[in-house]
Amino acid sequence: MKKKAFSILATVALATCIATGTADAATQSYTVKSGDTLWKIATTHKLTVDELKSLNKLTSDAIKVDQKLIVKANNGGTASTGGSSIVSNKNAATKPVTSSTSGWKKTTASIGKGESPSLSTEKIMLNAVELAHPLLDTPYAWAGVTPEGFDCSGFIYYVFTSAGLEMPRMDTLGLYGNSAYVDTPMPGDLVFFENTYRSGISHAGIYLGDGNFIHAGTKKVEIASVDSAYWKDKFTGYKRFNLLQ
Repeated sequence: MKKKAFSILATVALATCIATGTADAATQSYTVKSGDTLWKIATTHKLTVDELKSLNKLTSDAIKVDQKLIVKANNGGTASTGGSSIVSNKNAATKPVTSSTSGWKKTTASIGKGESPSLSTEKIMLNAVELAHPLLDTPYAWAGVTPEGFDCSGFIYYVFTSAGLEMPRMDTLGLYGNSAYVDTPMPGDLVFFENTYRSGISHAGIYLGDGNFIHAGTKKVEIASVDSAYWKDKFTGYKRFNLLQ
């Protein structure tokens, strides 16, 4: 009788261990650490921010230290990347970067590409310039997307989403791939540079006019000139977000 009871208990315990192990293998979690952002965590685990938020049913970008996030889908693989595409250009760094246009939305209806900016487009660009100035001297922070600290693409993401353009968080190559060159730049357009800390397109800022741009530099948010000794040889041109054409 004792042997039978022990056998039953052992069987239940083994079944529990197997079930637990299966669950751990199917769902992988990550514990948020100080300095983490959704973009940083998503990139590390080969997800987009939207996928990470969907896996965890998040309705905002806010996360907190010690929060546990699911970073692997229940089917044993990471979530599908949907309609993502790989940016490719002759000046780009060799490492592919995902830059999906899904998630982009202007607060008013967009107009046909190639036409003059509508009032709503001009307003978004003007808002971007006005919102960028008070952020001067904000310290640099790798992958930073808040007034606590920015990197160059995080600065652009924060400014334009605050200005009224819904857009996904992307790196410099993603911004480059979702914008088009303009012959006559306006304040609020993007400025791109190559061969700074890596080969190819590697840095971006927001054009202010008269050859000046505001950007998250290596130490802080600052204003510089495309004609300065450092930037003039790295300047590739002015671009405008595709949805603001």
